[in-house]
Amino acid sequence: MKWSVFSLSQIPDLSRVTEAFDEDLVFFQEAEAQGYDTVWIAEHLFSTYGLVTSTQVLAAAIAKATSRIKIGTAVVVIPFNHPLRTASDFALVDVLSHGRLLFGAGRAYQPHEFVGLGVPMEESREMYAEGMDIVVRAWTEEKITADGRYWQIPQPVEVLPKPYQKPHPPIYQACISPESFQTAARAGWHLQLASPFTYRTYREAWIDKLAENLATYERECERHGHDPKAGERMMLLPFFVDESDEAARRIYRKHVEWFYAKVTANQQALPGQAAVIKGYEATMSEIGKTVAGGYLSFDKLHKYGAAIAGSPATCAEKLNVLRERLGITEFTLWFNIGGMPLEHTMRAMRLTKNEVAPQVEALARKQAAE
Repeated sequence: MKWSVFSLSQIPDLSRVTEAFDEDLVFFQEAEAQGYDTVWIAEHLFSTYGLVTSTQVLAAAIAKATSRIKIGTAVVVIPFNHPLRTASDFALVDVLSHGRLLFGAGRAYQPHEFVGLGVPMEESREMYAEGMDIVVRAWTEEKITADGRYWQIPQPVEVLPKPYQKPHPPIYQACISPESFQTAARAGWHLQLASPFTYRTYREAWIDKLAENLATYERECERHGHDPKAGERMMLLPFFVDESDEAARRIYRKHVEWFYAKVTANQQALPGQAAVIKGYEATMSEIGKTVAGGYLSFDKLHKYGAAIAGSPATCAEKLNVLRERLGITEFTLWFNIGGMPLEHTMRAMRLTKNEVAPQVEALARKQAAE
């Protein structure tokens, strides 16, 4: 098992932006000191939902503030930048970190970001496919040209530097829809799974739906000549641990509900947009049912395992359910959701590594030996 941490740099109080980013770096350094495998970061625009406007900037800062821990992106939004810029910037991050980059990519899902940048949201899937092809070719070929629908490279261009890792950094696909799992399988990419997104679409059936999509992924891997068990299955989870179930839930509740209120508002179509945008039919059509049914209350999130908060024994039990059912190889735990104070984050991170992880790993070893 791998154990990782995640930060969206959510800063509800904008008077604390500088201080909060300083605290994030302390958090990342402490994660490295405690032996966590990866720090995962994400990018968002135009909202306190997340103040990291470019993962390459923060990833470069983390590269210089740490020395061992992997640096993962969850995710780089491919449609929002020229893919040659994306390839160049992240090759440089890989060099600066001496090969610690894990490149997670996706196509974004918040309408206001597409509107703000003037990018057609309904074409994001096609832009993602075209952009990723350019990124991978730029990393692995000496010079490239392209004549795509969205980006043209008429004369041979050499992207420098090339990544430190050869042939390129590990690539992770953010997966919610069946189409995303199929894309990852065809390319042989690792998987990024995330309870906040899958749960908002499928509610109490979210684990069953993930299992169904993973079965499709495995069949598609085999069809395209890839080992379906070779890829990493990283899962992002809102997660908090304290000495007792009551204490953990009391501390974590308001921060989780702040996040879900913010993401629900940010996922709504804007005036002039279709209520359900092409390529986002499942997520945008289901979110209304999720909200109306009260599924984003902390109690329901916790009931269905989409947000975990409890004692070390409770948390280990819930993680083992996911590990066994879905074949998770890496838990990426979101301690500092919704502006969680640093002292609570650090305590939960230590308890997880010292008391939760050993219980999960012990059961995994026992089951493997049986």
